[in-house]
Amino acid sequence: MIVLRERGPLFSRTPDCAGVLAVFGARHNRAVLSDIDVFGMPISAAHSLSLPRHLVNLNCGVHSMRDHQHDLHRHLLLQALNEHRFMGQQASIDHGITAFLKSWRPGHTISLLSEMRQLALHVSSRVLFGNQFADRIELGLLIQSYFQLRREASTPFSTSKPTLRESLIQVGTTLDAALRAYIRWCKGTPETADGILATLATLDAPEALSEDELVAHSNVLCVSSIEPIAVSLTWIILILSQLPKLRRELREELYKSGHAQAAGDFSRILQLPLLDSIIHESLRLLPPNALMVRLTTRPARLGHVTLPDCCELLVCPFLAHRDPERFPQPDTFLPQRWHTNKPSPFEYFPFGAGGHSCIGRPLALYLIKSILARLAQPYELVLTGDQAIDWRIHIQFMPSNEPLMTIREASSSASQDGGALRGRVGHLLKFESSDKRVLH
Repeated sequence: MIVLRERGPLFSRTPDCAGVLAVFGARHNRAVLSDIDVFGMPISAAHSLSLPRHLVNLNCGVHSMRDHQHDLHRHLLLQALNEHRFMGQQASIDHGITAFLKSWRPGHTISLLSEMRQLALHVSSRVLFGNQFADRIELGLLIQSYFQLRREASTPFSTSKPTLRESLIQVGTTLDAALRAYIRWCKGTPETADGILATLATLDAPEALSEDELVAHSNVLCVSSIEPIAVSLTWIILILSQLPKLRRELREELYKSGHAQAAGDFSRILQLPLLDSIIHESLRLLPPNALMVRLTTRPARLGHVTLPDCCELLVCPFLAHRDPERFPQPDTFLPQRWHTNKPSPFEYFPFGAGGHSCIGRPLALYLIKSILARLAQPYELVLTGDQAIDWRIHIQFMPSNEPLMTIREASSSASQDGGALRGRVGHLLKFESSDKRVLH
């Protein structure tokens, strides 16, 4: 543990914060992340912005719950997010990807993060809201707009908070009404509604969720199915842009598995070890969830240290994933390490760990794998010239400037070089000099 501040908060917005500690090591990570009653989530930005009650409610997901309420809601959400449910959504996933990629042309340049946000939106909106809901894209865009506004309004560096707050209330009120209309549509036409959120809205459970609760879970699940997936895809594609031989090996694995003929079959996706290793290693080095904040709810013991009430704790997956004892050559991209390396959930946790770990982790990984598998077959995405890419933590650990990528048609015989990744992101990564060693 390292004391970063002896009085006042860094990230939690808690006026009476007793100080800030950074916590390291699997043992301490487990202690902090597992006990959600003692080490709670910080105060929501909605409270610090003095938002109306219905907008405070929009972000009241399981991450803001404790005790019996947390356990009950987590149980209900896991029923709706059961793997078998989104396995049955594969046709919707494929249709969403295919529809989006109709605008892609070899030789065109795209802004990678913006493009991945739109692709994640097209796919996730079908999975969550269902194919039968005609306004799924519009509702997804509204949720996306509200999230971006809320993120900008809540940043401590914002210089236009009053204007942003006014826009936030306007967009949030429209979103709240739209989500309520969707939930009533689901309940009124249960035989038609076919998305995961429709399943949640019509669950036959002894303790049915209220409309307020359904609105909150719908908003949080949709945000979690767009932004983290888009950022993850951006980092993975950016890394792959530097490894032409690895891209070719991945295409070969996809074709050998029959993925080109049976796109998105769940069992086939799980049986793609190279794809799986690439994703795990990318999320190890550049995890979108790079920093987590917790707050003691009462005096607590952590290791040999007694912590006061209202003490801010920082847990950092970014640094945990670069522990040289657990991950030799920690800064080097080595997909093959995942053939034998089996870290604990508190040594490798790109989707969080413990009581507030991401409930949608299986769905997120499945969507990332499905999208990458579809993109890797017909296309190669390479940097449009050498580029200096910087990073920032803006809730997510993400590029601070848009990587510009050129779309090229994939070749079965060779992969094409593009620009070099430079700048602060480039300094975070090392690649072995031989692609053969990377692959094998």
